[in-house]
Amino acid sequence: MWLAPALLLLAHVLTAARAFKITNFHVPAYVPADQTSVDIWCSYDANFTILNWFKGPIEFFRYKPTSVPSTRSFPILGVGTIDLISCGPTECRLRLGHLTEEASGLYRCDLELDKPPYKFETRTGYMRVASRQRRKPVVEGLAGEYYDDEEIQAYCRAENNAEIRWYVNGKEVMEQRGNRSLKVDGKVINSTEPTVTVQCAEFIDGKLIGSKDAQARWKKAIKTLTYTDDSSDQPCAIANSSNFKLSFNIYSHLLCLLVSCVIF
Repeated sequence: MWLAPALLLLAHVLTAARAFKITNFHVPAYVPADQTSVDIWCSYDANFTILNWFKGPIEFFRYKPTSVPSTRSFPILGVGTIDLISCGPTECRLRLGHLTEEASGLYRCDLELDKPPYKFETRTGYMRVASRQRRKPVVEGLAGEYYDDEEIQAYCRAENNAEIRWYVNGKEVMEQRGNRSLKVDGKVINSTEPTVTVQCAEFIDGKLIGSKDAQARWKKAIKTLTYTDDSSDQPCAIANSSNFKLSFNIYSHLLCLLVSCVIF
């Protein structure tokens, strides 16, 4: 008659006396750029009711042995996938995949017994994920030389999900935002510099992630003006240069007039 209550009491005493501790905890301190996934785990000797994984203040995994389902995961910045390897009486092991450098941060495993006798245990570790080198955008199709009355054209080869913004001589061409191709009238640039600089910039979620610029020679267009002498049917071309040189035809005409005056 007394054996069953005694066994229950003994089990209660043993449970209450059981150690409540995390025996092993693993979060890699450094993840190289060419590695996209890591395993993390928390081993324990404890009679707990809930286990939580955190990155900073954000919970991303929960294990409650008495619940159905017993596990839940939540998204966090920098971690593309959270896969359960195993969670049981002695260990909870996860695989974090598709990591980016934003996965860097402080990771924590919490054990809690949320009923009498209340107990709590925690372990933390910092993980740094190396940044991955990205391919910079490429400016293509830009000519080596432009006159100020020509249209400048170029193409930006960039990430598929990036928003493209074009800059000419450091000033954004607002009407070309979002376009992979650039077309801008040279007349609106109005530059006095010997070169023109065209820049393609990539933005994702409003954040600059890469840019590339290219240069071309910049020249003023040479304009030709035509004048007609009233005393002659033959036009005279005068180049729009700093010296405004007279053409050979005008010199010949003046010479003829001078000879006529001497003779008469």
